[in-house]
This record gives sequence, C-alpha cells and structure tokens, in this order.
Amino acid sequence: MATYAQIQTYATYEDQEDFAELLTRYQDTLKELGCDDQGVLAWLDEITWPESEEESFGDIYPATFTLLPAHSEPITCSGIDVSLYPNIGAPTLDEEPQPWIGINLQFEDEALLTETGATYKPEIGAGIWHILRVLAKNFPELGVYFTEEWQENRSWRSIVEEAGDPWAFDLAIFPRKLATYFEAIPAGYEGTVTDEGFGFAQSNRWSPLPWK
Repeated sequence: MATYAQIQTYATYEDQEDFAELLTRYQDTLKELGCDDQGVLAWLDEITWPESEEESFGDIYPATFTLLPAHSEPITCSGIDVSLYPNIGAPTLDEEPQPWIGINLQFEDEALLTETGATYKPEIGAGIWHILRVLAKNFPELGVYFTEEWQENRSWRSIVEEAGDPWAFDLAIFPRKLATYFEAIPAGYEGTVTDEGFGFAQSNRWSPLPWK
C-alpha cells in the first residue's frame, strides 16, 4: 500500500465569494508552478460552495499531474485534496471562529525517498522548496507545511487550537507573525530566512538542505 507526503496550505474564508477566490488563487498558483493539466485546473473550478454539513469535507482529485518548479526537475503529484473545517477557531481576536480551507498536494513517498526511506532524494529538495515558497507567497496566512501522513494537520491544529506541537513537519515556511509559536526550536531542525517568512527543515531528512 502506497504511503504519501503532502504539501499543506491553509486559509480562512468568510463566505462563498471568499471561497471561490481562494480556489481561483490556488489554480493560479498551480499555473505559476508549471501545471498545465486542464483536468486538475478545471476540477478546481468545479468545486462548489458547501450547502449542508454532509458537503463540508471538500473533494479529492485522484489523478496524477506534473509541476515544473523553477531550477528543478519536474515533480509528479499523485493528487490533490480540498478539505473544509467549518468549526475550527482562527488565531484572531474575532469572537466567532472562521472556517478554514486546507488544500493538499499529494506525493507518493516512493518517488521522493531514497532506498533506505530515511531521507529524501537530493534532487527533489530544491523543487519542493520552490513549491513551498510560491505557496507561502500566495497564501501568507498560516504558512505551508511539507509533511508525512502521521504529521498531517498537526502543525496547523497546534496553532489554531493552541494545543500540541507545531513542529510536526519535515519542511515548512511560516510567516513572521507566527514566530512566537516556534520559539522553542527542537534539536535536529535547521532554519533560514526568506521573503515569505522563516523556513525550517528536519536536517536528518535532507542532504543537502532544500534551500542549499
């Protein structure tokens, strides 16, 4: 059974217009990253505003498509999913919690990992890093996280629910406004500064580090 890694992106929305704008912005981001697959681009156009609780969990695009990040080899995505979280609070002063949307790019671990499974292939680091930077630029609200399955949503939930460990990722970029959540840097993480915020990686998973 295949296992997956994902690049996780999050944003809040208030109404149907916001929801549609977020999906259009993600579609434009995929184009910026070299995606010309009309199937996945059209699928993002077709996702509709949820009209009931039964429709509040989003949708999945189960086919592969290719991204062409700058200065990197093409990277195959094994799919993409959109998830809605209508009852999770946001780190703001608002009394009413805002609903969140999470959009995940999926990747088969087999295509990313070395034969030992302990580290990522050296040639994919720069491409994953470029994808994170573009997404962090276009979705600056909460940062972008490259995670394995067991880490899924943990960083996001630790911030919006203020409980748990935000360091559940192999690679991430988070905005400067969230620096207080990441003040206690665990052993084994190395960081860098980008225009989009602060980047960190589990150093034992990458050789070289993605930004190098």
